[in-house]
Amino acid sequence: MAERHEAIVKSMAMIHRSEHIFKDSRLKETGLCVGQLRYLFTLYREDGLAQEAFVKRFSVDKANVTRHIKRLLKFGFVRREQDQKDKRIQRIFLTEKGLAHRSLIEELTEQWNDCLTAGFTEQERADFFRLIAQMAENATCAAKKEEHI
Repeated sequence: MAERHEAIVKSMAMIHRSEHIFKDSRLKETGLCVGQLRYLFTLYREDGLAQEAFVKRFSVDKANVTRHIKRLLKFGFVRREQDQKDKRIQRIFLTEKGLAHRSLIEELTEQWNDCLTAGFTEQERADFFRLIAQMAENATCAAKKEEHI
């Protein structure tokens, strides 16, 4: 049992670290790093999200979101605007620069997904993505139960 847990943790850590190396080397010229990609991906689907929405969506603290948004602002990928109806809400919008990098970011992510699933059949790929999503859901549910104890 402990060996299985160690194998899971080690594999996940190796994948995470390897993704950073793979993507960061290709993003160097843009000013982006791997941590900002999910913010941009989210804005590509839903531009103008409230900054607080990232906290809930990514299950991270406000400081983490603020740090990533500040970096994206600094490099001109996003802009921040006060909500017209509720001045307490800060909305995040893509800039032209943020939009211009969409194809690069999507291509890079597709390349990484291809690396992860190299040698898999289409059915194995589908199973992998289904299983990894289920693992994330299981982990989230377990963590939420612990928060309420």
